[in-house]
Amino acid sequence: MKTTWNIIHKETSKLTNENNIKSLRINDHVVYNQINIGNKLNNYFLNIAGSISHKRINEKEEEASPLQNLFKYFNQPFKGISWPYTSAKEINKIIDSLKDKNSSGYDEISTKIIKISKPFIIFPLINTVTICLLKVSTLKD
Repeated sequence: MKTTWNIIHKETSKLTNENNIKSLRINDHVVYNQINIGNKLNNYFLNIAGSISHKRINEKEEEASPLQNLFKYFNQPFKGISWPYTSAKEINKIIDSLKDKNSSGYDEISTKIIKISKPFIIFPLINTVTICLLKVSTLKD
């Protein structure tokens, strides 16, 4: 809602913008003229897409697929990875670090509800995380 009001105030000139660009360094030369700065920025942004796409076309000819890159750089298993199991203290600390908000995500559960229900959900969360870590650790063996 605040963003909407900021847009309304900005469009009706009630909100001043103090972030004007005063100068711009171009090739070790400082430009102060606002029209020249605007023209240089417009020219840059008009031409950057073409130069990036041209560069990407040239790179694609030499580029390997993502799967080839995985095999190239990760050709042996990760031997040093170990998954410590989680504890009630760790889950409690994570839940406490969440900000109190009424807004929710895709699951439609707010952090405020999670904090209120913490005593009831901590042990099922520990169990779920432990099962996931056990499955991952058996996959690497």
